[in-house]
Amino acid sequence: MFRKKDILIIIFTVILVFVTCISVYSRDHPKIAVVAITSTASNCSWRSDSPLSIATTDLMINALVNSNRFRVFERTKLEAILLEQNFQNFSGLVDQSIAVQLGKMIGAGAIVTGTIANVSFNTGSGFQIGPLKVRKSSVEVGMTIRFIDVTTGEILYSTYEESKTSASAISANLPDLIPGGFGISRKSTANLLTAVGEICDCVVTAFVQKMDERITRTEAAPLEGYVVQVNATSSGNLVQVYINLGKNSTIKKGDKIRIYQEGEVIRDPKTNEVLDRELILVAIGTVRMVKDKLSKVLITEKFTSREIRKEDIVQVMR
Repeated sequence: MFRKKDILIIIFTVILVFVTCISVYSRDHPKIAVVAITSTASNCSWRSDSPLSIATTDLMINALVNSNRFRVFERTKLEAILLEQNFQNFSGLVDQSIAVQLGKMIGAGAIVTGTIANVSFNTGSGFQIGPLKVRKSSVEVGMTIRFIDVTTGEILYSTYEESKTSASAISANLPDLIPGGFGISRKSTANLLTAVGEICDCVVTAFVQKMDERITRTEAAPLEGYVVQVNATSSGNLVQVYINLGKNSTIKKGDKIRIYQEGEVIRDPKTNEVLDRELILVAIGTVRMVKDKLSKVLITEKFTSREIRKEDIVQVMR
């Protein structure tokens, strides 16, 4: 039998693990927001306040959440902020400057914008029983989606994708689903949303792959910086330096670094052109702490009598 104290300990442990997992998730996953997706298709257009805009926006949100790579800003909260700030026209393919403004306002790292540019409804042959029609219908959708970095305004990813879905079903003409629109059946609406969902899943998968490729290239590239401050004991036996590589780089606690100083310039003897500059290895150290814009390094080995100085070259050992 568990004692009351044991049960409390188990509950506390579970809560602690849960909170820790959430903390790690929040730290490692970028925050992203999806602006209301609209349609400019001539035969199927809708605004940001229509039911179809809500449905298509939620499909993109679902695709992002299901990738397990992002924290997604809640749609209803975003809509409330846009309304409060009189930004209700933020929909479709907003430009970079507006995306930056919006992202800073809500604390997101990236904004996803999108618009449906083409919708084609096709109905195949079939047969009719009274008011009911049994036939095959299809919907083809063309959609443009962009991911924008709100820090720089850079378009991280932009694509135009098409998807076509079809189904055989019993259908009937039903009331309009788009206020003031042309009127489509529930089956056509379902096919439309299925096509949009497939596009969203495809785009998010491609964007995640591009992110991973960029991270791989960044981690493989040489990471260099320089010394910004040197702290030493009176005996000079223990030296700590601060370098200009922080959390915004790929440096991490435990990384080994080399510190160099520039030596003799190597010139072409005929043209006097500078070909290279000798680098003198001064010391090796270990990263002990990583902050937002800098890291603290403990020097573990020196190779020369030269003192470490500000602006000495730092290279992370990979």
